[in-house]
Amino acid sequence: MLFLLFLLLLIVSEWIFLLGIWSIPSSTFAVIGILHLSAILVSIGLFVWGFRNPKMRSNYKLGFSIFGFFVAIGIPAMFYLLPGLVSLTFQSELARNIGFIFAGLNFIAILIGIFYGRWAWKVRHVSLSFENLPEKMDGVQFVQISDAHVGSFFGQTKKVQKAIDLINELDADFFLFTGDLVNNKADEFRGWEALFSQIQVKKGKYSILGNHDYGDYISWDYDHEKTANLQELIRMHELIGWTPLLNKAIELEDGFWLMGVENWGKAGFRKSGKLEETLAQTTKGFKLLLSHDPSHFDAQVIHTDIDLTLSGHTHGMQFGIERFGLRWSPVKLMYPKWAGLYQVGKQYLYVNRGFGYLGFPGRVGIYPEITSITLRRKA
Repeated sequence: MLFLLFLLLLIVSEWIFLLGIWSIPSSTFAVIGILHLSAILVSIGLFVWGFRNPKMRSNYKLGFSIFGFFVAIGIPAMFYLLPGLVSLTFQSELARNIGFIFAGLNFIAILIGIFYGRWAWKVRHVSLSFENLPEKMDGVQFVQISDAHVGSFFGQTKKVQKAIDLINELDADFFLFTGDLVNNKADEFRGWEALFSQIQVKKGKYSILGNHDYGDYISWDYDHEKTANLQELIRMHELIGWTPLLNKAIELEDGFWLMGVENWGKAGFRKSGKLEETLAQTTKGFKLLLSHDPSHFDAQVIHTDIDLTLSGHTHGMQFGIERFGLRWSPVKLMYPKWAGLYQVGKQYLYVNRGFGYLGFPGRVGIYPEITSITLRRKA
């Protein structure tokens, strides 16, 4: 339903945009309009072809390029829609020109997101205080990343190396990864082991799985191949020094529990996380939970005594604004808790904006994130 509404909005926007172009009495603009119409039709055709072709689901480079072309051509017209309607209604050249400026700026922003934004990792610092934090953990620092999607990096090791260096510069006590190491297959991580093994912290590195790690979004000839793929991915976590916490709890210090559950998402997403079973492995004390999907927090976590939950999954939709006091992304329509820190009572949730990208090969206004989280004991 949402896709059909989006498609309808796109068609209306494109038509209004073309009417705006063709309203200018110039053969040059007439040609520009024809070229734009041809480009949008080609992009839609390629997008539909790629969506219907099962082989495209594993050809990320071609698939993402098609999607990026579709976004770069189609989305700017949506920013023209309102000024364009005003221009048509009141025959206003000013409104038309303002609309063209909006569309042009959006097109430039998309290009910046593709060529710069997806590689512009930002380190975000978070400090939280808790009354029940054990004294030995006062000042402990965690570094969190999520949603690496290494299958989307296409061998850009030098760029990713800069992010690994940023992680190591934090000199944290613990490293936490909150799911989606790959897009679908464990093989995507081959060749990246040495780079991710470079991550250095003082005490330990822990990880969980995300919805994309299970291979649910591609076809397998046999069930045992899918099972073997997951087992191989878990082995790769261990190979690079990460300890997978799959519905498991461990005591990092006396009275400090680190818990990790498998993916638990709302309708349409896998629900392999077993929170009750994981909680049963703990005793009284401070509890930090790793759960990939932030919807798990409102659905189950807030009914427990878990103090802090770390998630990812949303990517901030890789499109939005976090400037000038504004903070918004279309993903908020699906995930009210979509990025950053949230508090319900005495419980906290932090949603990482993601380390990599998926689908659209860029990030516009929502940059990839490395999170530094420091915990303090409240006096």
